[in-house]
Amino acid sequence: MSTLRTCGVCVRGCWQKGADFQHVSSTLPLERLRLIAPLVFSLVWLLMPIKTMATPLTLSIDQVRQQPNGTEVVITGIVTVPSGQFASATFDQGFAIQDQSSGIYVSSDRPLNLAIGDGVRVEGVLQDDGHGQPIVHLQNWQHSKVLLPSIRPYRVSLKEAVIELDGQLVVVQGTITRPLVEDAPYGDRLWIKDATGTVQIYIPRSTRIAPQDLTFLQPGQAVQVTGFSSQYDRNDEIVPRTVEDIRPLEAVR
Repeated sequence: MSTLRTCGVCVRGCWQKGADFQHVSSTLPLERLRLIAPLVFSLVWLLMPIKTMATPLTLSIDQVRQQPNGTEVVITGIVTVPSGQFASATFDQGFAIQDQSSGIYVSSDRPLNLAIGDGVRVEGVLQDDGHGQPIVHLQNWQHSKVLLPSIRPYRVSLKEAVIELDGQLVVVQGTITRPLVEDAPYGDRLWIKDATGTVQIYIPRSTRIAPQDLTFLQPGQAVQVTGFSSQYDRNDEIVPRTVEDIRPLEAVR
């Protein structure tokens, strides 16, 4: 005669006929589950997407700029633009860093206590800012524990500044070609020209530079500009950080 009893092996009750149990479900015995569980977890781990297992790539900034979007990276460099200095144009609290190979903008959602010349180690994800400019979206950062070489701006032509030195600090000279143009509430635009071409000088309002108060910013005036070489859509531009970055050329000599 068969009766429904718990056999002590299966999860469910089983029909017992005599001394034998007839299992009524496909439930595996606990002993078998204990044996195959480690194998199942190992198989799941091996089949996990590679991206979830990958560690960030520690690279020079020039190497980072050549990686595909979405790459997790670690870079170390010197701060060339303080946190939040370009906020009115970038809509974030980011900063720029540079090493001996190149430079790049680091996007941050929060203001950070970083000043020009600070050495910093950054972990983040490489992205396009939506306007053709590669940036790193910040995940973690810390002040560098290693003494880094100082960064000096490159003194170059306008063409070299925007074609070869994107993301880096440059010094250029040129003649103002047209009156200042307001781009409220984001900033102001100025254009200068040298023998190699014409480039836009973009002055974010968040820099607290008041170009309307700089009376020498008139067409025909020769100026020297120190700034961050960047791009917005197809417009190459150089972005000064402070009022000291814009000077009439006669004051430089």
